[in-house]
Amino acid sequence: MIKEVVIPKVVVDVFNSLVGIANVELVGLLLGSIRYDSIYVEELVIGENIDHSPTSFRLDPHAIIAAYDLAKMLSLDIVALIHSHPAPPYPSPKDLAGMRLWPIPWVIVDSITREVRVWALDKDLVEVKLVIT
Repeated sequence: MIKEVVIPKVVVDVFNSLVGIANVELVGLLLGSIRYDSIYVEELVIGENIDHSPTSFRLDPHAIIAAYDLAKMLSLDIVALIHSHPAPPYPSPKDLAGMRLWPIPWVIVDSITREVRVWALDKDLVEVKLVIT
């Protein structure tokens, strides 16, 4: 089980700047590497929210393919999903269903306060330590 996710401040800042101008939930994939029980994020790939909704998202499949292509080119892995919520950064019931399909950590950003938290679904929902460098 992953114990911590390390994200460069610039990645968080870029995501937050895009959250500030988006009228929908912003969504993307984080690329990086896994070492022991830690994830080290290196790249952010933002995709279109094809729900076009401020309260839900579906990531454009083309963005998923582009993220996989970029990860392969950079010798990285898709290590987490990131998206915004117009509420506290806690997984919604829809997120929990998505976490069962995408069993990687989910980084959730409150689009109002910009609070960032990371969640993973093992047998239960667990919060993962976030380190911003």
